[in-house]
Amino acid sequence: MIYVLLTYLFYPFLSLIASLKKKSEFKRILIIQTAKIGDIICSAPIFREIKKKYPRVHLSVMQTPFTGELTENNPYVDEIITIKNTDYKGLLGKIRLSNLICRGKYDIAICLNPNVPFAIALFWGLVPVRLSVMPDFSGITFKLASIFYTFLEEHIRGRLVTETYMQMLKKIGIESSDISRDVYKLKGADKKAQQILGRVDKSIIGVAVSSGNKLKELGVEKIAAITNMLLDSFDAYVVFIGSKEDKETVDKVLVLVNKKNRIIDATGKVSLGELPALIENLSLFIGVDTGITYMADALLIPIIDIAGPSDMSDQRPLGKKTRIIQKDISCVPCSHAFKSPYSCKRGDRICITSVDVSEIIEAAKKLL
Repeated sequence: MIYVLLTYLFYPFLSLIASLKKKSEFKRILIIQTAKIGDIICSAPIFREIKKKYPRVHLSVMQTPFTGELTENNPYVDEIITIKNTDYKGLLGKIRLSNLICRGKYDIAICLNPNVPFAIALFWGLVPVRLSVMPDFSGITFKLASIFYTFLEEHIRGRLVTETYMQMLKKIGIESSDISRDVYKLKGADKKAQQILGRVDKSIIGVAVSSGNKLKELGVEKIAAITNMLLDSFDAYVVFIGSKEDKETVDKVLVLVNKKNRIIDATGKVSLGELPALIENLSLFIGVDTGITYMADALLIPIIDIAGPSDMSDQRPLGKKTRIIQKDISCVPCSHAFKSPYSCKRGDRICITSVDVSEIIEAAKKLL
């Protein structure tokens, strides 16, 4: 709050300087999206539509080091700036961030995951045109800091967040409703995927074994039950997808799985930028509402999305071959694009635990 109040004191002066830098023709645009995997993938249409409208613009994307590989081969992005949350902590951190932005000499900045530090840094960084989303959930501090943007697009409940982004782009002359998603793999990723999968002569069903938000995770017993029933119902292989941190989970699942000869454990064997090459080989992907689900969606893979607590009106897979499984429970949804709890208030995660394995298998039969 203190930084917001401090900025208010200098608001007329900084606002005047920023406005004097405004140009009739812009050359450099900064997009800030430091959220997780799914959010980066759902933001990809913004990168594409900006460059389609303004091909000569230099487009920079500020994101976390963890998601950097997702944008590395994106032909619509000219520069990736990686930043950690700890980089803009405290006064010195905010000064460093605003100096970084100021040195970029951006004509326009678009903040896709709005928060107070970015509102301050873009203003201190003297970017002439500063666009952001006004979240449907926001605290008093952000509401006070929102004055530092030149334009805010309100996110309306029931509208996809990407559609809100597209509405915001109208302020810089971009009229588009194309929210289809793009994912680009790293060079050499295909070879890595083939090394893991080998010469498989059957369908491959991918099962995500984790989520960035533990509230949404299926858990060891349910993953094992799904896997056993998949292997009993289909002449197919099951490939477990996750990071190296998920290896312990997979080891526990394997103890409970019967037909281990048709299991491929890919956890921790590919990087985020290599993962699209692996997913491209799937006949079906099964996961909770998490980033890898949106990667499979962008690659047009048939999907079973166990939505759990997630607000599907905010963000959801868009593919035609998608089955969303979500229970009609009074507390669902509790997880939204701009308000995401990491623990269950009820304490039982009933939105996940009440999903019967037979529902997933029936959906798989329809998709396969």
